[in-house]
Amino acid sequence: MPRWLAGRRPWQRMVLAFVAGALATAAFAPVYAIPVLLLSFPALILLIEATPSKKGAFAVGWFFGFGHFLTGFYWVAYALQIAGAPPVAAIALPLGMALYSGAAALAYRILSRRLGSRVLLFALCWALAEWLRGHVITGFPWNLAAYAWAFSDAMSQFVAVAGAYGLTLVTAAVAAVPVLLIGQPPERRRPLPELAWAGATLAALLVFGLVRLGTAADEPRDGPMVRLVQPDIAQDEKWLPENYTRNFTDHLALSAGPGAEAIDLFVWSEAAVPYQLDGDAQARAMIADMLPPGAIAVTGFPRVEYTDAGQRHFYNSMIFVDSDGRTLNLFDKFHLVPFGEYVPMKGFFRLLDRIFEALGLDIRFQKVVEGGGDFVPGSGPRVIDLPGLPPVSPLVCYEVIFPGAVTPDGRRPDWLLNITNDAWYGEWAGPYQHLAIARFRSIEEGLPMMRAAGTGVSAIIDAHGRVVKQLGLGERGVVDARLPPPIAAPLYARLGDGVFWLMMAALAALILVHRVRRRA
Repeated sequence: MPRWLAGRRPWQRMVLAFVAGALATAAFAPVYAIPVLLLSFPALILLIEATPSKKGAFAVGWFFGFGHFLTGFYWVAYALQIAGAPPVAAIALPLGMALYSGAAALAYRILSRRLGSRVLLFALCWALAEWLRGHVITGFPWNLAAYAWAFSDAMSQFVAVAGAYGLTLVTAAVAAVPVLLIGQPPERRRPLPELAWAGATLAALLVFGLVRLGTAADEPRDGPMVRLVQPDIAQDEKWLPENYTRNFTDHLALSAGPGAEAIDLFVWSEAAVPYQLDGDAQARAMIADMLPPGAIAVTGFPRVEYTDAGQRHFYNSMIFVDSDGRTLNLFDKFHLVPFGEYVPMKGFFRLLDRIFEALGLDIRFQKVVEGGGDFVPGSGPRVIDLPGLPPVSPLVCYEVIFPGAVTPDGRRPDWLLNITNDAWYGEWAGPYQHLAIARFRSIEEGLPMMRAAGTGVSAIIDAHGRVVKQLGLGERGVVDARLPPPIAAPLYARLGDGVFWLMMAALAALILVHRVRRRA
């Protein structure tokens, strides 16, 4: 196989890398064909090793990532179509994200010829690239390799120790082991120790998860009663002004359905009210009339604030309203979507705009979502106290995808609240992937989560990441359940990515020791 790959033309290796990357996408929600990683990762390693130059190795990694992210993020095209963005914007994200896999391939190409240890070195490079993808220029840690395990509650529990990046490291190492069966002369094929190590690792993850779930205490049944409201309003109907009243009364009607008198908290989704609810006393009074005495409603809405200089600032916010119509609290989204809700590095991109304009090219870097201007980020994650409810850390939309960034430093909340509008992604893979990622945050933090999505999937998730109750994608209705309790803060909630970096350091040390022994 390596000899055959080395004999291929460069463009043929690029095509093979693209196909291998696209194949890896099947490991994620909603398909969860995780064995494909046993083919795609070894294929990437072999393609890198068959490439004679560093530039070629980067290109192989880049095409692998392009195939992977193009197929993994295909639902972004639906969102861009709704936003009226040009078709070319749909491939901009995969083009950029592929730089990380290209960098991982380049690093592997340079280091493997000096250090050996193909499997461990590949895992090290891949995990580092994934960590960078989650942090550089605000980050986009969607579909980390760890999330391929989201189909199994037990296999996912390791993120309580090492977080999603730690499980990504383990996953990459295990998935790369089959490469040892290929490319070595028969007399040098000694894959049994590595295969045994991979099997033992998976068994250890499974046992750890089963024990952790098996020893979880029975949950008390006296938590606050919560209702998640899912009206299933399509994105292209949501923002039409003539639909505002109908959609608002639709939320009220669903909220006031059977059993409403026993509800303590009603949760509507992101931008469920598409206008300035904080300044609309009549609308808040209508919500208050629907609420049982002492109950609270929370909903997403766009907030506008005027500065002393008269400038308008737009926020993607949520508002908490009590049964007297009072505003109990406000929360502003702090992790905004680049080019979706704002344009990052404006000075740089304005310079590019001017350069393209001077060249006669009709290319402009701007926010793809239409609206009155860029959103302004909130102050960051925080704990909010509400009467009759445990302290909560709110999250709007994709703020939930960032490991270690869903609660503030210091005071720990008792639960997470995530409101989102996944109608942007249609009924494709995006909403399922988003739900899987949200479950990992509950495991990492040891906190239950209430997740309201306007078109689904709305879910009540316990502190071990298990879905207690949910309403499916494209369904209309409500989800009623008691708020599950938190558990003691897991290691990840206390150390963040500390365990991940310890694992990385240990692997690097192991590779170096192996190198020294080989030279001796």
